[in-house]
Amino acid sequence: MTPYRPRCPAGGPRYVIAHRGISAKAPENTMAAFRLAAGMQNISMIELDVRLSRDGHPVVIHDRTLQRTTTGNGAVREYVVDELKRFDAGSWFHPSFAQERIPTLLEVLSFVRGKCWVNIELKGDFFFRSHEALVRGVVDNVRECGMTDQVLYSSFTHELVTSVRRLEPSAHTGVIYNFYRDFGRTPSKLAQRAGASVFVCARRELHRSMISDARQHSLALYVYTLNSVQDAHKMVELGIDGIISDNADDIAPVVHGS
Repeated sequence: MTPYRPRCPAGGPRYVIAHRGISAKAPENTMAAFRLAAGMQNISMIELDVRLSRDGHPVVIHDRTLQRTTTGNGAVREYVVDELKRFDAGSWFHPSFAQERIPTLLEVLSFVRGKCWVNIELKGDFFFRSHEALVRGVVDNVRECGMTDQVLYSSFTHELVTSVRRLEPSAHTGVIYNFYRDFGRTPSKLAQRAGASVFVCARRELHRSMISDARQHSLALYVYTLNSVQDAHKMVELGIDGIISDNADDIAPVVHGS
């Protein structure tokens, strides 16, 4: 597997990124979803979300609280890893996934190493005054797995991206656009302020001035969450570098065959 580069090769196929794994066919952010994604040749990268457990381990889960995707209750940060592992993280999706558990970041990285790249979205938490422990824990996990050049760190909380770059100056980083906070700011300004090389936004937020600004400043553009063939074709036509999808396995053949 070649090292990760933020922008796709000129004239080459776009990066197809599995949003929380193949989350249309398996429970999001579980090993089941990541196994599906890692087994697909045309999927470039998996995307996942990380938060800290009470005992300081990065765990892979999107929400601040456990209720939506597990049998647990309350905030993720209130539990140590051993406690989090007791919760069923799959039966909400389908009873056949009842054995799925919340994975640690280290478990996921160890599994996908050598198979695909990883987009790690660092989730900010209003209740933590400092995010230093999260950033350090995630970077340490990536280093331990020898995947520094196969990971993209991204966040809606751009201060986290800046912290990653301070700790790991060679890291690939991306800023995710928050319409309410970042409206009126260009992709290049937001990325430059955080030292990022990738700008990520929702399909509904993307407009041509963003594309033009990104191209003028050699900034990679990734768009989420595109689950239709029609939308994927449109992004290819616009020259978008990364397409993030819940059903990346269905989108990938379309994108690479376009």
